[in-house]
Amino acid sequence: MSKIRKHPKEHAWRKLIAQRMARRLALLIAFLVAVLLGLVFSVGEAWWPAWLLAHRTQVEGIIVLAIICLILLSPVIIQADSNPRPLSGPGKNPEGPRLE
Repeated sequence: MSKIRKHPKEHAWRKLIAQRMARRLALLIAFLVAVLLGLVFSVGEAWWPAWLLAHRTQVEGIIVLAIICLILLSPVIIQADSNPRPLSGPGKNPEGPRLE
């Protein structure tokens, strides 16, 4: 069995992609936390639309749910972005060469 190692450049690129995606996710989570804190402490309430005043707690709940989902799924998102799997194209059998 041959042990073929991947090119070191490829590993460096994947690591760079993972770092960039982690940074983007951190910025997105920080933005959502800032919006949530603004809603919780009623910052700028005079400029809010009427529907937001009426449904403030529901919007806060949706933002909290989005933050929790992003935090829990961030390892999966980073892995999927830095190490994508090739998909089979049209005319290719994903189960193998057998035709049953």
